[in-house]
Amino acid sequence: MTSSHSATSPTVPGSGSVLDGDPRVLIPLPEAAERLGISRWQAYKLARSGRLPTTRLGSRDLHVPAAVLRRIEQEGLPPQPEGSVVA
Repeated sequence: MTSSHSATSPTVPGSGSVLDGDPRVLIPLPEAAERLGISRWQAYKLARSGRLPTTRLGSRDLHVPAAVLRRIEQEGLPPQPEGSVVA
């Protein structure tokens, strides 16, 4: 039996990203936390420590680049920098 061409997003087959088919470049931090399976509090803590790269839109809204979420899915979070303490 032959397989037909799929009309889904043009991603690498088998990548299994939570963002497959999502055209957005930036994902709001609370949604990124949900997609990563962590609490919103933990996501803000990781953003403050620099382990979760974010960008600010407007005066308050933090967003995570979709490419960063894909990288974290594949490689995990980067290690905590030495000597950094987040209260």
